[in-house]
Amino acid sequence: MNLIDKLNVAKEKASLHEFEVTITETLQKKVTVTAKTQLEAEQTVQDDWYDSEHILDASHFTCVNFDAALVINELSHGSKGKESTLL
Repeated sequence: MNLIDKLNVAKEKASLHEFEVTITETLQKKVTVTAKTQLEAEQTVQDDWYDSEHILDASHFTCVNFDAALVINELSHGSKGKESTLL
């Protein structure tokens, strides 16, 4: 690799940034229950879910979201480490 190539590689690396990407997957399942109120129906299904009566798996997948945040590394005063801030 010649000097120009090395300089171009260094320039490309200098323009790279660090990102933290959050991946959120959503699973959904419809459950029919009999109840006196909407709140009671939701509570019944929630209790059943906590008791593992409703198991959601890949067949219940509905969507995925990716959310990237720029990580800014700053030298903190008075410490030897870096502090990270997400934007």
